[in-house]
Amino acid sequence: MELRRDIAEYRAAAEAQADRVRERINAALEVSRRTREEIEERIASQLHTATVARKQATAPARKRKRTASRTSHTSAK
Repeated sequence: MELRRDIAEYRAAAEAQADRVRERINAALEVSRRTREEIEERIASQLHTATVARKQATAPARKRKRTASRTSHTSAK
């Protein structure tokens, strides 16, 4: 009988510790999820900003090249 009480106490202590560990793991997972979301938002924001800036900078150059190639085709004919 006394042995069973000792085992029950160990089990209760082990379950309590497992609950504390689970809570810590869940808290850490939540922090990592938020961190990941923030990083993904920053990356998306920077990529969008860089893409818009790159398009604005390269668009006029592309138009000039196309115009020049069309001019050379028309003058060659």
